[in-house]
Amino acid sequence: MKLLAVGFLSAFVTTTYSQQLASQCVTGNVCYSVNIPENSASSGDGDIFFQISGPSDFQYIALGQGTQMAGANIFIIYADESGTNVTVSPRLGKGNREPDADDSGQATLLSGSGIASGKMTANVRCSKCTSWSGGEMDITSANSQWIWAVKSGSSVNSNSVSTHLSQHEGQGSFNLDLTKARGGNSVNPFVESQTTTTGATPSSVAESPSDSSSAAAGTSSGGSSSSGGAADYAQIAQNYVKRNKAVIAHGVVMGLSFALLFPLGAILIRLLSFSGLVWFHAGLQVLALALAIAGMGLGIYIATWPKEVHYINHYHPIIGLVVISLLVFQPILGLLHHQIYKRNGGVRTVWASLHVWYGRLLITLGIINGGLGLRLSDNTKGGEIAYGVVAGFMWLLWMAVSIASYVRSTKQQTTGEKMTGGYQRNHGSPYSSSQEEAERR
Repeated sequence: MKLLAVGFLSAFVTTTYSQQLASQCVTGNVCYSVNIPENSASSGDGDIFFQISGPSDFQYIALGQGTQMAGANIFIIYADESGTNVTVSPRLGKGNREPDADDSGQATLLSGSGIASGKMTANVRCSKCTSWSGGEMDITSANSQWIWAVKSGSSVNSNSVSTHLSQHEGQGSFNLDLTKARGGNSVNPFVESQTTTTGATPSSVAESPSDSSSAAAGTSSGGSSSSGGAADYAQIAQNYVKRNKAVIAHGVVMGLSFALLFPLGAILIRLLSFSGLVWFHAGLQVLALALAIAGMGLGIYIATWPKEVHYINHYHPIIGLVVISLLVFQPILGLLHHQIYKRNGGVRTVWASLHVWYGRLLITLGIINGGLGLRLSDNTKGGEIAYGVVAGFMWLLWMAVSIASYVRSTKQQTTGEKMTGGYQRNHGSPYSSSQEEAERR
């Protein structure tokens, strides 16, 4: 299971606005700036401009339109074959895998782009970035959503827009107020010279990034911008790897608990019959609960580290915290139900229904939340399908067994059939089999 922590490192982001530019700096002196020309803003469609810049010792730097990799319109820059200019690779995000090359947005690399003095800069015009396969962006929005990613390492040195790229080490998301990026109708708002060069990797554009280009990126500096670049980014990358392991462990533990053990415990008590079955059921459910609590601890760690990140406010951790907190009371309800049932001579009470339906509701919600977690973590489509198949099969089997048990219990109550199952052997109680089934419903 390969999970990514969407939103990681968002704490290292600083945002500023200057005339006609909305700029954002993230970790390692990586900065992004966006301009929406007046004509495009007025019509809601047309060209937009953006700049991607950062230390040249990064292997690549990426900017994407959207909230997660799946369905995002992504632009990745890396060193071209000459090592003095950059390649802009437009790609379409397909989930937690390398995005596919896709230039439907018609990206054009502009003058002022290049690699000089340890800095890599790409000034880009995108002619069709208001909508793409899988998403759209309102270029007049005060809360536009973007994602970013970086990877340190040796230069790519390729002119190909579809060259293979290894998985990024860090990523994040941010919002930009595009109403403050509105203005002007320049063919290149990032340089004083308005010469443009068409194409993703124009070999003729080898000039150094202009002073105005540097200023545009520098206006957002602060916070993380004191970092020396990819060299100082190494510790952040190590933290990302550590956090990603925690994400994987969280997913495995919670999936095992909610998609397998909880439903299995509810199924077996209705299918099996042996001495001590009730306590076997209780032990299996307590084990599942213990794993769920451990998974919740990992989830809290993921949602609150680094300390500046407030990822815990998202829907997946909120639902998870509510479900686990309420599930803590389920063993108590089970014990009360069992003791009252015995004391009443096998007469079903409201405690039985409360225990059964309380558990069904919370476990079902937990299974659904597992799918939401996979979506939030930008898991692979294959991973989401695998979870859906296993969790869906176990839930349907659980419901089918529960319905069959209810029907059998109802028939036994009607016929007055005597008990021959494991409950009597366990307790020595003269219950009918219909009474035994009644407790299990």
